Amino acid sequence: MHTYIVTVTAADRVGIVHAVTGSISDQGGNIIELSQTVLRGYFTIILAAAFPEVIDPRALRDAIVARGERFDLKVAVLPDEGHHVDPVPGGDRFILTVLGQDSPGNIYRIAGKLADRGVNIVDLHARSDGPNFRLIMEAFLPPQVKPAELRSDLEQFGAGLGMEVFVQHEDIFLATNEPRPVRVGSSRNPEGSDVVVPH
Repeated sequence: MHTYIVTVTAADRVGIVHAVTGSISDQGGNIIELSQTVLRGYFTIILAAAFPEVIDPRALRDAIVARGERFDLKVAVLPDEGHHVDPVPGGDRFILTVLGQDSPGNIYRIAGKLADRGVNIVDLHARSDGPNFRLIMEAFLPPQVKPAELRSDLEQFGAGLGMEVFVQHEDIFLATNEPRPVRVGSSRNPEGSDVVVPH
């Protein structure tokens, strides 16, 4: 299989995901990883797609642009060369949450503290809402970094900036936050069984 990385940006509109993923399907590709968000009215997506044969990245880009013509998509396609280097060999994935007062440079300062300890950020979402700031990230901690020490270090750092910091191992986070099916009242589907929806 041959893998390609696709990024797409556009003003947010209904149907962009359908257009982008449809283009890849039309070209015989299988999406193996995808991340998408809308930020300040702009749609962004990055995905990895695997194809059974080598393809021309420009041809795939043109196909996505053509199918999503009405969205005026900005598209880039790069071959995944496969030269992946693990920045944190043997590290464990942790979820870090930061809540507190907004001020310029919050993300810069937090990222700096993590970089100093060799922590690799793999996913991050942050938002300011008036005076309030919140951030949640997934990060790999090197084996030599003890979670309790990092938590204490970040708590001391955050206290001076009016922020609370929480550090949870991914396994604990998933155990307490993973969606589970729940039964809703006594509603029944046409076959007569209880309706089950995720929460």
